[in-house]
Amino acid sequence: MAEKNSNTQLIAVGSVIIIALLGVIGWLLNTKSQQQELIQKHELQLSDAEQVKVELEKEYYEALTDLEELRGNNTELNGMIEVQKADLKKQKAQISAMIGTKKDLTVAREEIANLREQANSYLAELTRVKEENIQLAADNNRLSDEKEILTGEVTKERQLNDELLTVKASLLEEKETLATDNSMLNSKVMRASVVNVTDIDVQGYKVRPSGKEAKKKSAKSVDILKICFKANENAIVGEGSEEFYVRIINPQGETVAIESAGSGVITNVETNEDLRYTKVKEIMYTGTDASSCLSWEAEGNMLEGTYAVEVYNKGFLSGKSSFKLN
Repeated sequence: MAEKNSNTQLIAVGSVIIIALLGVIGWLLNTKSQQQELIQKHELQLSDAEQVKVELEKEYYEALTDLEELRGNNTELNGMIEVQKADLKKQKAQISAMIGTKKDLTVAREEIANLREQANSYLAELTRVKEENIQLAADNNRLSDEKEILTGEVTKERQLNDELLTVKASLLEEKETLATDNSMLNSKVMRASVVNVTDIDVQGYKVRPSGKEAKKKSAKSVDILKICFKANENAIVGEGSEEFYVRIINPQGETVAIESAGSGVITNVETNEDLRYTKVKEIMYTGTDASSCLSWEAEGNMLEGTYAVEVYNKGFLSGKSSFKLN
């Protein structure tokens, strides 16, 4: 009976132990299952994080490649590319830190999308700038070509102007030469048409109360000077009126002249000098020798000494002489 009770107790204890062991085994199995689920969860999270990192690297380096493709010889554009690359690098570092610490992969993916959008915005802006630079370079080349063409045309115009100026100077020189030659020819023709005078004679007279005139040699006694001359034959001069300008020059070298008595001024063609004359005598010339006289009434006492007489025709000196008053 006692042995039977002892077996019963052993069975009961064994049952309890078996039940306890089954409980422990169940707990261990449950714990292992939870750990495996946690491990799987962590592995999934790690896989997603790696995927996000791969996406980040892919977007980042694609953006860098696109930016580098826009690089060229333009210093300003290259500088803008470097600035954009620095901004992208900063954004990548921030997203990488987010992936490594916060484990918020959804937000990280949103930031990657923002990075892609920002890179596209940079790319569009830099593409626009590059196209503008290309257009500007094309415009500059076109303007440079046009400038070169215009410069060539201006050079040709200047050369043509220089040639024209040279021709003009040559023509002016020829014109001046011709003018000088014509002037000399005209002067010769005019000189050839001058009617020379000879036999110039000047006599002094005193007018008596009766009106009669008496020759006088004394300067104090002379009231009137009578000047006579002979107009010589000139075959090339046609018939017509000829004017002879008489200058009487006193011993002091002054022209005896009174404007109210018919004096005036003529120009010496040969010297281009203005000369006062005493009186002019107009005669009808027929081309043959012709004598003529004119009178000059003295005002006040005449000066003692030798007087010069000059006769001009057509502005040329055609004859000269002298006389003396005591």
